[in-house]
Amino acid sequence: MPKTAPSKLLDVILCVYAVVVLIASFLIAPMHDYALYFAHWDLILSGGDPWAKIDAPNAYGPVYNIFALPYALHSQLPKLIFVSCWLAVALYTVRYFSALKNVSATVKWFFAAFWLLNPFFIVSTSFYGFNDSLVGMLCFLGVLFAVKGNGKTSLLILTIGVLTKIYPLFLLPFLSKSWKNIRRNILIFMVVLLAVYLITYLIWGPSFLVAFGKANGRNPTLFSIMMFLYSDYFPFQSISNLLISLNKPLAIGTVFFVFMRFRKGKLEQHAAFLAGFTALLMFYKAGQQQFYLTYFAIFAAWVLIEFRKELPNLKAFYAVLMLGVWMMLMAGIVYPATSYMSGEHVWIRQVIGLPTFILLCVIFKQLVFPIAIKQTEFETDPLLQ
Repeated sequence: MPKTAPSKLLDVILCVYAVVVLIASFLIAPMHDYALYFAHWDLILSGGDPWAKIDAPNAYGPVYNIFALPYALHSQLPKLIFVSCWLAVALYTVRYFSALKNVSATVKWFFAAFWLLNPFFIVSTSFYGFNDSLVGMLCFLGVLFAVKGNGKTSLLILTIGVLTKIYPLFLLPFLSKSWKNIRRNILIFMVVLLAVYLITYLIWGPSFLVAFGKANGRNPTLFSIMMFLYSDYFPFQSISNLLISLNKPLAIGTVFFVFMRFRKGKLEQHAAFLAGFTALLMFYKAGQQQFYLTYFAIFAAWVLIEFRKELPNLKAFYAVLMLGVWMMLMAGIVYPATSYMSGEHVWIRQVIGLPTFILLCVIFKQLVFPIAIKQTEFETDPLLQ
């Protein structure tokens, strides 16, 4: 799709926005997950074990432990790094999208507002300081490098993501269709993983295994459909435990289905990355809101690639934006306004997994089984004029 040069005014606006966000992030007191990170980093700085059994168990990989160093300089410095990672994704995406010629000014403004003014993104980064902003940026870069043909670079970037939080592992199958390259990628991944965990073992012993078991041992959470099945609102309680126990086979099986379509040439690589992560969120029982930061970072990479085409997949584009609006309402507004959906509002966290699942299913369908759009349909779309 043709592009024009981004305006200097836009560049100024984005720079001012970044400065304001960073200053605000520094001034906002530590809360939510970010405040819990301190216990892990304090253990590291005192010579202790970051995976020790404490009230806030460490569910993260060894890369996360490195942030004890900037934390030692100032308690807010790691948050500024995490926020900067998110700003890099958001600002680059907005700047690129604003330069597209065949997209209307209305859509460009809406898309910019989606990234810059969305309460979900603001609360998750500037207030809660989720380290998923870092993981999201790594996945964003990993997708872009993979599509450019830099498979080894993408593999190393995504491996760093896996060494921070485990879930980027589900993006690795989409790095190549070739079994030869797949075997090579597995070998490189395992060598890097074993090397890092060997160093980790020599420093802290086998306690890092705690991180692998935390998500598997917990009950379903928030935006997962399994949370709805776990609640009293699910009408078929006799089979709820059975369905919940199937969350991992369902997630892995659906990701594998996406991989097979990708390998057979029925799905483009960037769409496979987004569809694969959509499949994971559809079924896995851990449905924390911070995972969606990474999801939308992958979506950003998808947009940058998809809109190079003359006929981009607009239905998938709109479907993900709808999910973004849903997350804005539920995670960005309702969640903080109701004390994290607690007390009399706990029913909300028990039911939000159902509409989230429906939205994810719509996205999955539009990505994996897209309806070919005609040139006339694209040209007559009122939002693109």
